[in-house]
Amino acid sequence: MFESEKKSLSRFLVIYIVSTLLLIAVGSVIFYRYSFHRIIDHQNETLKIKTALIRSKLHDLHTSTETKLLYPVIEGIHTALYDVDRNYLIGDFKPEKIEWHNDFWQTGDKLYHRFEMHPYYLGTATVVSAAPIDEAPIHALQTKMAIAFVLATLFVALIARWLGRLFLAPVHQSMQLLDRFIKDTTHELNTPISTILTNIELFKSLHPQLQKSEELRRIEIASGRLSRIYDDLAYLQLNHQRHRRIEPIDFSALLKERLAYFAPMMERRGLQLESELVDHLVRQMDREDAAKLIDNLLSNAVKYTQPGGSIRVKLDIKELSIEDSGIGMDEKVKSRVTDRFFRADRSEGGFGLGLNIVKEIVDFYGLRLDIESKKGVGTKVRVSWEK
Repeated sequence: MFESEKKSLSRFLVIYIVSTLLLIAVGSVIFYRYSFHRIIDHQNETLKIKTALIRSKLHDLHTSTETKLLYPVIEGIHTALYDVDRNYLIGDFKPEKIEWHNDFWQTGDKLYHRFEMHPYYLGTATVVSAAPIDEAPIHALQTKMAIAFVLATLFVALIARWLGRLFLAPVHQSMQLLDRFIKDTTHELNTPISTILTNIELFKSLHPQLQKSEELRRIEIASGRLSRIYDDLAYLQLNHQRHRRIEPIDFSALLKERLAYFAPMMERRGLQLESELVDHLVRQMDREDAAKLIDNLLSNAVKYTQPGGSIRVKLDIKELSIEDSGIGMDEKVKSRVTDRFFRADRSEGGFGLGLNIVKEIVDFYGLRLDIESKKGVGTKVRVSWEK
């Protein structure tokens, strides 16, 4: 799977899973509240039934002729008796606060019920009862919902992954075709490019009087540009297969060599080059990687700098920086400029590979890439040797 496909799939999975789980969470909260109230209502009904038993017990005491009466205790609940003026008479507990306008209410972990007596027995007009909330069914509900949510999460993740791959299948096929096309094109370009470059050198040696010919110079510059495009495509295709030969290289000398290579292009566009290079800076790198890093940075600077502009190259023991007075870019473009095949200005040539290759090289060697740019002012790219 290509990197762009992975990013698209990751975004889809995050959006789909988060939105679906959010809907499930809202539904779960509604269901939990409904189920919780059903459990409480059931316990309130049980409390009401048990409280009603006291009527018959009070009736028996009211008609009893015994001199000593025992307070009626009902298993599982506590009761308190009040007269018609809401004065406490007797009970096996005394509520701290009574909601006289409600038949049922809840305080803390207890349920309360107010029961009106008709007729009054032993002066009792109201019975207030209380019972602790049975937490067992509530805990069982919470456990079931937690398990259901975990299973739903796994199910949603599997469905999301399946849907993501299903939707990306046409894109994946197109990317494979594009990748195959690039590989075939790269292979077919090798021979004609090599032939053109070889014959240019041969023509220059056979006809030295034409070396300064403008027409030949144009052919040489165009061929060099075509060669760099081929090299970029070949580098991308073989990047993970080729063997890197990492060794000490004179980065300063290599940079001067590449600047000399780009000099005709800069001269043709009327660009002013300023360079400040430290001598004999040695870096542990593969020479091809180092050349690719320099070439792509210089190529971008030349490409996006208007005729008559300037390019400033600085190399010291801390970093390599290349600054141009080109078209620059805004923050939106800058955030994507290292993506493969992305081009900030489609009016310019190329495949949008330069900074993507630079980013791969920088990441491979543990370097740091910083891009400063302002639209209409220019761009400065810095490669620091240490992060």
